[in-house]
Formats: sequence, C-alpha cells, structure tokens
Amino acid sequence: MKLKTSVIAAAMLSLTNITVAQAAQELTPEQAAELKPFERITVIGRFNAIYEAADAVSRRADKVGADSFYIQGLDDISDSGNMSVTADLYHKDAPKAEEESYRVFHGVTELPKPEAILLQPFDTVSIRGYFPTTPDINDAIAKAAAKKGAASFFIVRNVSTNDGGNQEVTAYIYKKDAPKRAIQAPEAVVPYDSDAGRALIAEGGVAANKVEKPGLASNTDFDRSVGAFADTQTSSASGRYTVTLPDGTEIQEVNKAAAALMDPFDTITFSGYFVNSPEISYQVAKRAAAKGAKYYHITNEWQSDGGTVTITADLFK
Repeated sequence: MKLKTSVIAAAMLSLTNITVAQAAQELTPEQAAELKPFERITVIGRFNAIYEAADAVSRRADKVGADSFYIQGLDDISDSGNMSVTADLYHKDAPKAEEESYRVFHGVTELPKPEAILLQPFDTVSIRGYFPTTPDINDAIAKAAAKKGAASFFIVRNVSTNDGGNQEVTAYIYKKDAPKRAIQAPEAVVPYDSDAGRALIAEGGVAANKVEKPGLASNTDFDRSVGAFADTQTSSASGRYTVTLPDGTEIQEVNKAAAALMDPFDTITFSGYFVNSPEISYQVAKRAAAKGAKYYHITNEWQSDGGTVTITADLFK
C-alpha cells in the first residue's frame, strides 16, 4: 500500500467528524526529544489522513489527562483498512528526557523518531517474512543496514501482508555523519504560493513566520525521495498529500492548522459510494481543480445508513 503524506500510510475512509477541537496538543520532533513521556498508547482505526490519526490520539490523550502527545509511528493492519497509531503522552510539567542509551543491533544504532526525522537518510532497506517479535524485526533490519554500511536506522513502515503473520518492513538508514535536513519551523504551516501565504508574507513579522519557506522540507514527514519511496511518493516535499489529475494538475490537501489561517473562496459538498480514501481525495481534487483551487481541506465526512458518504471541503487558491 502506498504511503500517504508523513503520510506514512494511506488508510481507508474515516467516518468521524474531523472538526472536533483538540485539547492535547501535538509536539514537534524537537519538543518531543527533550521531554520524557509518562505513557505510550496505541490507537486503532480507519483514518483518511494523518491529522485524523492525530485527532484520535488527542482524544485518547485527553481521557488520561495528557497535555500533549507525539506520534511515534503508523502501521497498516493487513488489508483491513485499519491503521495502528503509536504515540507517547506527556504531562504539562513533563520532566526533561534523560540521556538516552540507544539500542544497537549488529553494530547499527536504532534511532528514535524525533532524532531520525531531523537527519538525511542515504537509502532504505526492506525485509519481508515472518518476524514473531520486535527484536526479530530489529535484528533483520540491522543486518540489512549493516550490509549497506549504515551507522543507524529508523523503521518507518511495518505492514502486515496477510493473516499468516508475514510482514513487510522498511527502514531509513543513515551514515555516521548524516547531515541535518533543512526543515520548516513548527509554526510554518501555510503554503507560500497560496493567497493566504502571500498575504501573511506581506503583513510581515510574526504573521510571515506562519508561512512555509520555499525549499525546506516538512517538519512532520520523512524524505520520501530516498530508496524504496523514490518511485511511490504520494506526498509533496511539504509533506502534504498531493493528487495528480490526468491532465497533470496537482491539487494538495492542507491540514487543519493551515486551513485555520486560510480563507476559503468556495466550499463544495457531494455524495457517493467510495471504496477508499484515495478515491475520496481524487473526487475532492477533481472538483477543486474545476473551480480553480490549488488546495483543499475536508471539513466533514458523513455516512448514511445506506452507505452513501457525503463530503464537504473548503477550497483555497
């Protein structure tokens, strides 16, 4: 299954309302690296986009009194359409993270996500087969990474391929002197080539800091131009999910944080039967392009008892 934006995976349709406000806030990689979580949770469900998974984690975090969270990984669960989302939870007064002793397998170090996302990988390695435990996976990945001369690795995808327990696992691998990635600031969420982006830049000051800078990578997604992902990329360099229409037009989906800072010029609503989330995204993008939009944000998804799904989305230039 192709990855979506971060995604780390394109999952099937979520029937939740994505406009629910979050209380527990998502941390940046830099913030998470400095704090010690009090609990790690796993949320399973059908998510149409990364921000929907974040909404679900935030709601679970609220129930246990967490003030913030950081998503460590998203994995497909066989062909069910469900995703397993793993996240660390933090209190407002979370203690500083202790100096971490990283695990080493066959001379190759396993990196935590907050550190891995800041570094530039030089390749990927993939393994396929039956791995009964996580140490078995780490052992096999590390062997493959060592053969390519890697100093460290981070597992970015773990897909259960069938009910027999087989898995397909992919990891980024890094050199000892891996360079830092040039990534966006945490508050930079508005596309620079959008009407809203140009307006904020013209305003200057703090407002301009909310606009993405050209040439910088997403601060929430890995580099998908490397190794196994080079030919299957479904997100732009910004990390936004991108739909390419038959005529070559590209329409991008903006997340809730960006949409809150952008004024839609139009809103669309339509209904139909949709097999999966890529089909929904395609149908939204097709209608967005017809109205001259470059970006969209799905504000509501509702399914009737008969199975028809109604989609509402804001459109932006």
